[in-house]
Amino acid sequence: MLSYDNLKSMNQIKERDFYTTSELAGILQISKQSVLKRMHNGSIKAMKMGRDFIIFKKDVDLNKLKSIIKH
Repeated sequence: MLSYDNLKSMNQIKERDFYTTSELAGILQISKQSVLKRMHNGSIKAMKMGRDFIIFKKDVDLNKLKSIIKH
């Protein structure tokens, strides 16, 4: 169930041009480590920003990634 805080943070994510690794992990319903592994093998393009990485929305096809990831 979505709380007000979750809804507020989702709206903030929509306004930006990028995802953090944690945000992308939440969207894809996988662990942050799985996102990092996919970044390392090249299936997710990312850029280092401080201690974390950002993934530009223009570089990610969420539908394609969701279809590749098997739950």
